[in-house]
Amino acid sequence: MKSLAILLLTTAAFAADPGLGKKLVFSDDFDGGAIDAAKWNVIGAREVFSFVKVGKGSALRIGLKVKENMIQTNTLTTRGKFSQQFGYFEASMRMNAGDGHVGTFRIITDDEKTPPSITASFHATGKERVSPWARAVTETGYQDFRPDKSVGKFTDLSKKFHTYGILWTDKGFTWFIDGKAVHKLERKEFVRPMSLALTHRIEEQDRPRLVLKTLPDDVDVDWVKVYQ
Repeated sequence: MKSLAILLLTTAAFAADPGLGKKLVFSDDFDGGAIDAAKWNVIGAREVFSFVKVGKGSALRIGLKVKENMIQTNTLTTRGKFSQQFGYFEASMRMNAGDGHVGTFRIITDDEKTPPSITASFHATGKERVSPWARAVTETGYQDFRPDKSVGKFTDLSKKFHTYGILWTDKGFTWFIDGKAVHKLERKEFVRPMSLALTHRIEEQDRPRLVLKTLPDDVDVDWVKVYQ
């Protein structure tokens, strides 16, 4: 009975922590007060990236640049600095509260225009909503992969940090929120290395829903980790 109990506890631990038993190969806790240029490239308005105090450390804040049309993409990416084939990618993030702009955590094929390539991501669209999904480039064009049903109701995505994780294996992708699997995609053809991207953006389709008086409404990233 004792050995059975240990086995059950071990199985439960693996179910709750997709990174357990894997080697940490990349991380950033954003406690240095500046973006680490050895790890990240900045795309967009550099001035919207800042650091805020969180507990005894700090977090990266990705804001929005207030301008005439507000259409923008502000991204921190490891492309050209770090990528890998397969593994578990995760980030602790506090998402945006309001509608009309989107916070995302993504892993992206380094060459995203040559098929087969894929972007696997979490999209937070405000009002405590988050969507795990993927967009692939195949020989026949673009293809989206979304959950068949809602991943659940949330009340505090904009109020506290949650862990968003994507496990990528030779069999496909599994999305996790706080260690719980919420979406799965079984596709084996995507095998080229992938990099990380943290984004806060407004696109044409988002802009009509954005209420300027609700800004600032930022996206915060406490840490990022990648395991292999």
